[in-house]
Amino acid sequence: MCWLRENPWRALLWLGLLLALLRAPGALAGDEERKLEAVFIGRFASYIEWPARQRERFVITLLDENPFGNLLDELYRDKRIHDKPIELRYVSRLDQVGDTDVLFLTLNSAAARAAAIDYAQKNGILTISTAKGFADSGGIIQLDFVEQRARIKINHAAALRSGLRIGAPLLSIATVLREAP
Repeated sequence: MCWLRENPWRALLWLGLLLALLRAPGALAGDEERKLEAVFIGRFASYIEWPARQRERFVITLLDENPFGNLLDELYRDKRIHDKPIELRYVSRLDQVGDTDVLFLTLNSAAARAAAIDYAQKNGILTISTAKGFADSGGIIQLDFVEQRARIKINHAAALRSGLRIGAPLLSIATVLREAP
């Protein structure tokens, strides 16, 4: 978050431009939405403060299916988040997650998502999903597209329970749940 603290106006400008793109009629279709989801993962992480960790890499883990193909590998190759190189992990079971900073969930089962959310909360992990009702059920960031417009829903209470702080620029463009549902 150091670049965000040094220049919050730049961050707000970036978010404003991204929102303008997302609100443009006809700007998104299936593949374009998937590409934006991939970009959003890293951008969301840029606005999150984690408790101090002694890791050399910033770890993003996808749990269950990988809807991105090799897009994440291409997008995040040689990139950094919070001044750390990015490591991508692809796992099929919760017991394979281990230490991670971001957990992107594609789990279909509500029970499996609940178990992953519980694990993430206990371990200070940012959870992101496109699953309907994800933020309402304790996930931190829910991203979806309606009529080709991105909608971001943030469960602020869940973030706080996980020990995470979300930057104001991200909160300002999202629907924010402040109390536990």
